[in-house]
Amino acid sequence: MSENEKLTREKFNFLKKYYDETWDENSHTLHVGLFKNDQDSLADSYRHATDYLINNAYDVVPITKKSVILDVGCGTGRTLVDVCLQYGCRGVGVDLSDEQINDAKNHISKINQERLLQGLPKIRAKFIRGSGSELDKTFKKDSQFTHIISQDAILLITNKQSLFRNILRLLVPGGIFAVADFLSESAPEERTESEENLIYKLVNWNEGLSFEAYGKILETIGLSVVKSERRDTDMINTYAKLAQKMEQHIVDGDKTYTELKERYESIVSAVKNGKMGWGFFFAKKSQKTALIAGAKEKSIGRFVASYLHKMGWNIWLYSRNARKVNKLYWHERKCDISSEKSIAKLLDEIQDLDLVMMLADTGGDGLLEELSEAKVKECMDAKLVGSVLLNKSLTLKFFKRSRQVKVIWCAGKPSKKSKDLILYSMVNSGLASYVDALNEHYKNVFEAYYLPTGLISPSTLGDDYIHKMGPELQKVAEHPQVIADMVQKIIDNEIEPGIINIEKNII
Repeated sequence: MSENEKLTREKFNFLKKYYDETWDENSHTLHVGLFKNDQDSLADSYRHATDYLINNAYDVVPITKKSVILDVGCGTGRTLVDVCLQYGCRGVGVDLSDEQINDAKNHISKINQERLLQGLPKIRAKFIRGSGSELDKTFKKDSQFTHIISQDAILLITNKQSLFRNILRLLVPGGIFAVADFLSESAPEERTESEENLIYKLVNWNEGLSFEAYGKILETIGLSVVKSERRDTDMINTYAKLAQKMEQHIVDGDKTYTELKERYESIVSAVKNGKMGWGFFFAKKSQKTALIAGAKEKSIGRFVASYLHKMGWNIWLYSRNARKVNKLYWHERKCDISSEKSIAKLLDEIQDLDLVMMLADTGGDGLLEELSEAKVKECMDAKLVGSVLLNKSLTLKFFKRSRQVKVIWCAGKPSKKSKDLILYSMVNSGLASYVDALNEHYKNVFEAYYLPTGLISPSTLGDDYIHKMGPELQKVAEHPQVIADMVQKIIDNEIEPGIINIEKNII
């Protein structure tokens, strides 16, 4: 945890009792309210705001008994408990403050004890004291959520880049991120000293985001904003009523009450002057789809496919001898890409594509005078003919799409080879030329990559080659994770399309 978040934790631990006394004495709610009319009380407005967040999230991705909810900055956990109670789903709440988490744990413990006496099942929610900047430490590997929600908490998180990256990782494909948060529409130099001290420093508000920046960030990390809305008037009403409410506490002589009243009045003024605001964002995680060659148990294609599948990708794995498999976001199909009819049958099932990996290889080794007609044709079909026919079909299917398909060829480095690899050398050179041509003439459809690939083990072809040429080659073999790492860089747009320059002695 950073020093800044330790300070935030200490401040909210200290302010907990003041908030409990002045915001929502019964439910200990701590977020901006949404007013349906002038007669709404603060308690009413808090409930309306929560209902608005949850109902809009439900409209995009319905909440069922199978849903799993993550509440980032859950506070006293009232929202999460109510959602889990209403829909019978599971939930996890994370908050930086020890005092808030203790309140949440006591609240659910009390409710579950009462339900136990009534013969009712427990509410399936738990609460963790943790940092929004370090969700990767709290939730590792396969933790997945159908809905991630947050109410007026992200403004306080120090490392927002880490937060948003983990939100994307933790959301299931098709899951939704629903957030209500403060908006900062002014640069630090544009704020008065009073605004800086009362609005930002008093609660350690870190790196505010504007309404426009919020939407752009969500889109940039890979979420699709379904709905966004500013509710500045509700923020004004909430803090105006809170400022009035503070009058009855100031007589106690505690200066913290006075500071909070001044803070609320400053917020009202800042919102009216356009320096800050309050907004809702509902963003869905779109699912990416990959078509990858290689269905054998130890193939590089299957390894990369498994890597992407764990990240939420929809996988289509193909080979000439594959068995038909249909699992959640995982499909295996028999396909001969040297046949247009076979390709058409495969692509008929795939509605969208983001990535294609060409790894088919029947082995291109052997002296020229030893090469059989069948072996030459088999190698050419798998690497060259298949590439052209598959790309032709992809062009016809996705020509009018707004984004390109990333196509990656894994093959040896285009360079001089030993005498027994003359066919392999010819194929590599042809592929390299083909990749350049695609990027020049079909860049509206493809981003083509030639990924020089060394000796990989464990892998089907790599292990066969080691067995044939001698076990000493095992020393120079690399794990298939090196391919997965490069594919990840390509997905993240860290590498330009074309022949990737890898300074290694690749066969």
